[in-house]
Amino acid sequence: MRRQLLAALAALVFVPGMLAAQVTMAPQLNYGIDDADFGLGGRVEYVWPFDEGAFTIGSFDYFFPSSGDYWEVNINIGHRIPVEVEDLGIYAGAGLNWAHRSFENLAGNRDTDNRLGLNLLAGLKYYLTNVTPFGEIRVEAGGGKQVVFTGGVLFDI
Repeated sequence: MRRQLLAALAALVFVPGMLAAQVTMAPQLNYGIDDADFGLGGRVEYVWPFDEGAFTIGSFDYFFPSSGDYWEVNINIGHRIPVEVEDLGIYAGAGLNWAHRSFENLAGNRDTDNRLGLNLLAGLKYYLTNVTPFGEIRVEAGGGKQVVFTGGVLFDI
């Protein structure tokens, strides 16, 4: 019992510091080619402790279409591609997309449409001391059915 209590106490002390070093957050700007819509969003990235090049990206993006409302939730897994430049990170990945659209139909009623799809993505990061600017292209098959360019700045938390 005493060992379990000590192990739990050690986990409470050391694990949050380890996780914080592996989590970054970012505001991001988006441009969807399909309807030429701009969007704002945020992302959280978690670097896997057991595979240095792998990471998970969770993002929420709200777009501003000419009519109705449109937003997306994306969960992707990326992997860093080794390059010769130390501060430069190129990555590729794939994941899931949930696209939500609400609009006024021809009868004047509010209608909604939710779709799931797959993402393919590629991006570039430039690692600085406390921040990491990034750019990404995401191709959505199903779900949002568009190509989205995203850029932002990741902050360590």
